Amino acid sequence: MTIQPALPASHDDLKERVRDAVDIVDLVGTYLSLRRAGKAMVGLCPWHEDSRPSFHVNPERQTFRCWVCNLGGDVFSFLMRMERLEFREALEQLAQRAGIDLPRGRGGLPTDEKASILAALTWAADRYRDCLCGAPEAKAARNYLASRGLTQNTIDTFRLGFAPPAWDWLLRQASAAGIATAHLAKAGLVVERQDRSGHYDRFRDRVMFPICDHFSRCVAFGGRVLPGAPPDSAKYINSPETPLFSKSSMLYGLDTARDAMSKSRRAIVVEGYTDCLAARQAGINDVVAVLGTALGERHAKLLRRYADRIVLVLDGDDAGRRRADEILDVLLAEPIDVRIARLPVGVDPCEFVLEQGRDAFESLVATAGDPLDYRLDEALARLAPDAGDDAALAAVESVLVALAKVSTQSSLAPSQSRLREDQVVGRLSRRFGLSREVLRSRMLALRSSAAKRTAKPSGADGDGGDEAQQTPGLMRRLPAWDREVIEVLVGVPDGAGLIVRDVQSAELETQEGRAVLEAARRLHADGRQIALAGLLLEINDPAVQSLLVAVDETSSTRTPLDSQERVHHLEDALRRRSAQRQAHRSARTLKTSRLDPGSEAALLEQLVAQRRAVQGMTDVDVGMTEPKDG
Repeated sequence: MTIQPALPASHDDLKERVRDAVDIVDLVGTYLSLRRAGKAMVGLCPWHEDSRPSFHVNPERQTFRCWVCNLGGDVFSFLMRMERLEFREALEQLAQRAGIDLPRGRGGLPTDEKASILAALTWAADRYRDCLCGAPEAKAARNYLASRGLTQNTIDTFRLGFAPPAWDWLLRQASAAGIATAHLAKAGLVVERQDRSGHYDRFRDRVMFPICDHFSRCVAFGGRVLPGAPPDSAKYINSPETPLFSKSSMLYGLDTARDAMSKSRRAIVVEGYTDCLAARQAGINDVVAVLGTALGERHAKLLRRYADRIVLVLDGDDAGRRRADEILDVLLAEPIDVRIARLPVGVDPCEFVLEQGRDAFESLVATAGDPLDYRLDEALARLAPDAGDDAALAAVESVLVALAKVSTQSSLAPSQSRLREDQVVGRLSRRFGLSREVLRSRMLALRSSAAKRTAKPSGADGDGGDEAQQTPGLMRRLPAWDREVIEVLVGVPDGAGLIVRDVQSAELETQEGRAVLEAARRLHADGRQIALAGLLLEINDPAVQSLLVAVDETSSTRTPLDSQERVHHLEDALRRRSAQRQAHRSARTLKTSRLDPGSEAALLEQLVAQRRAVQGMTDVDVGMTEPKDG
């Protein structure tokens, strides 16, 4: 992408240029799986438990809105909410995405620390890759990757590298390249010595796997030890937690697997980097790998954005069974279909794909089993033939606990979910001689207990919870005149000037309405167009932004008038409201002032004329409230 020259324009012009250069459908599509529904694009909302697509993106207006949360906005507010960024950080990220070079220094944006860390990580990835490709000390690493069956094309595509054994190899290169040690440390690439006398390289004598975020930017590394290393060496070392990297909410290869997942509606999860790469090399592109940790709740929520089913491909040994047990308790609580594929003992996914091929791997995935059946089989397999009652009851309890954790928002139809429960309960009943009623009663008790423990106050489980509570209520109680003003400012540019000129803030009853009007005045004073896009940039309050999008969405479907008719309607409303204010002042004067007969008669005549001018007004025209004085 060609980087455009720095912009000498004002900060407002810069914001508008960045906004106009980023398509909100493309941006949201890097986070969520979207499908077309009429003129809109829809997907599962990332901010609440959503099983039916309630998140709408309007390509024409370049806005988003969740109809359940009632959260809405533009590209900036979406990125800020998803990444928990300040506006400046969102502006920089979107400018980078659009290829717009932001001005720096005096009058411009300050250098962002995240950008420096990203630059250090990208630079390090290039150095590791160069070392793997040609350095003599990387021969063992090249041989190892070849032994795993990875082709040069795969190595290049995923930017694999090698960190030499020296304790300061990266540090020395960074010094020569002018890369600050502080940035290397914050990126997790070097570690400070205990005596604080300096730093040393974190990764040494390891094959390096760059870990990328959803923008395909390197944010961390996984380093695998080479065969023949000392037995006390950790097989894998990952980057530590940094402002850019969290292993509990990221997956290896997700940035390049999202499109394939959206098409197949499944996510295949393996444990190792080479397992993932071997599957990709075989043309199975909806595969990702965990990052040295068990698949957790945040991973499951992330995968639900793109897939309807998660297939865990685990080793068939004892360690694989233990990991499956750890993972199941988490995944069963998520509203997504989970399956478990078991490999033969002693075989990992990389070896399986390379030796038996893509079709065999696809067949393994297609026949992956139900997790509840897996838990039951495992519980029975671990139960000795002569096990006592306590051991048998513990096995029963472990299965019922798993059954109780199955999400009530499962992707299965309620009848299918109940059938699956009955099958598992039936097997337990036959095996242990317990009645179905007793087993089901215990399962329901466990489910109720779990629900009480995990219950949260409304809005506690996501960003903007209070805002999500406030905005729908505000929409319902928004006075008619406040709503009319906001609708015109948002969607009728030809009428916005009338509002700015003839409507006073004191006439509006809500703080939100007054905030929108004042933002419109600032746009008008700066010579910028008053419309939804400009108002969203001008207003920083997320609740008011959501209100603007909600008013825009609902008014576009409710109002049959075209722009010219709407302006005429507004002009009539403004004239009538002016007449109503005058009539109110005249009536108050008659009540509170002593007038001579002639003046009183004239004022009465004027009041009658004013009231005639007010007659015929609708609720929207006057808001059915007496305007404030002045």
